[in-house]
Amino acid sequence: MSIQSLAPPLDITWTRMAYSRDMVDTAFGDFEFGPKWRSSLAVYYYLVPEEETADDYPDSRIVYLKLTCSITGYNPSETLADARRLATASGALDDLQRSTWEVVVGSGWSARYWPCLGAIMQLAVYPSGSENVGPDDYPYILDFEPKKRELFEAVTEGSEHLSGSAEKTEITKGSTSVTGLEVGGSAGFSIGGFGASGSVNRTTSDTTINQNTTDTSREARETLSRTTQSSQMYQLFNGYHLGSNRALFVVAPRPHIVSDRSQTEFNLIDGARKLEGVQEVFVVVHMPRALTGFCVQAGLDTGHEVSTVVPYQAMMRRPVDDSGPTVPNGGPEPPPPDPPPLPPNTPIRQLVVTRRVVQSCGLFDDNGQFRLQQLREPRVKPVRGEFALSDLPARRAYAQLSKETTPTARAHVADTLNAMQGRVNRLMLDRATAVGYEPREFVETDTFKTLVANAAREDATSLSAFVEAGHLTEADLKELTRRRIGRMSELFGTGMSVADSIATAQIRRRLIDSLTAVPRE
Repeated sequence: MSIQSLAPPLDITWTRMAYSRDMVDTAFGDFEFGPKWRSSLAVYYYLVPEEETADDYPDSRIVYLKLTCSITGYNPSETLADARRLATASGALDDLQRSTWEVVVGSGWSARYWPCLGAIMQLAVYPSGSENVGPDDYPYILDFEPKKRELFEAVTEGSEHLSGSAEKTEITKGSTSVTGLEVGGSAGFSIGGFGASGSVNRTTSDTTINQNTTDTSREARETLSRTTQSSQMYQLFNGYHLGSNRALFVVAPRPHIVSDRSQTEFNLIDGARKLEGVQEVFVVVHMPRALTGFCVQAGLDTGHEVSTVVPYQAMMRRPVDDSGPTVPNGGPEPPPPDPPPLPPNTPIRQLVVTRRVVQSCGLFDDNGQFRLQQLREPRVKPVRGEFALSDLPARRAYAQLSKETTPTARAHVADTLNAMQGRVNRLMLDRATAVGYEPREFVETDTFKTLVANAAREDATSLSAFVEAGHLTEADLKELTRRRIGRMSELFGTGMSVADSIATAQIRRRLIDSLTAVPRE
């Protein structure tokens, strides 16, 4: 037996390859510390020494990657401040537009924290940009951990159990096989950054009757080459696309349960669960030795719930997803092709999907060392999707819970919140990431314009002033006068009929578009 085979497993020494550069604070002494609520990414790499893989992979290199995602909420105040500065510097704003931007920047919703309700992590590996190779010669992913994390509710035991991959990752002597441990535990157990009382169990398919004495230290030396620690969130997780040059990971909040009364009452206080924390993924990459280098690109899509609930009358984006819960067979019920308009005062919750991207490349030198190449920070439009949901089911469920605190009422609230979270997950996976949505800046989104329209409900300015400034036409004013609408507060208020709301929808949209137009450099 070789000396190497008896060596203890070593910790992987990671080197940072790509990261979110805008999160680096370069202004020492100003005590501002940069943006707080903005998700970020980092990618680390480790080259397995060639002498350890030469026998098993004589024509390849093995590279370990670690994708680290800090998932937080979103705050649009910095984006709005930049948009206002750009609009003001253009000198093209009239008094009405300037007052609109003052309301936007000073409004409460622009300073609020928008929690994250869903995330999609992506990592891809490519040959270096100077190489022209076919798909068969691309790097590909041999393995990754974790692969999945699911939630099971043991109703008869009255407790919650989470099943998933352990946070400790071990790599066998072959350097490409990752040891994954399936673990589960009660709702209060300690995992990653979550510390609480409870129990953790491991499940295997073997049953041992005889008592054996095992030298675990020797076993580790003989079977493991390296080990590393990764941070895991106590949420649902699924990984996809092993065997290709990219991997996709979906993170969703774990649902509410109803078995434990004390836990249910605590969990239901703040509505839907949020995603907060650090999620890491360990990836093993197989790379043809003929490649002179490789590039990585990582992305993080996060879906954020707008803290301000708006009436349907203020909506600039239609239709609202009102497809309801899933059908009995478990599949999502498709939304109707042309849903009827909702009453103007229907409360609506909006969500925006933002994207963060990092990338980096490097080349192998004559000694086999990997040399990073500095790339320009990718500039992508951050918003990649929008959708809206009716908030009526949740409000009705909470109203019933305030009158009746029975297990049935608590179960109804939990089911309602879980159904809404299921719709958010579905929209994150299909509509929010669909090809049909054109990426845009936040101030160009329907969500932003809806929030401006919602603030306009408090504006008593006469509509004739907007005609004089060119934001409305005489024909618009004539139509609105015929419907007895003479002020901004009346145009965006919830007191009008459904028929008047439908008839004036285009006028409202054109007015908000004109007031919030941002000149482009």
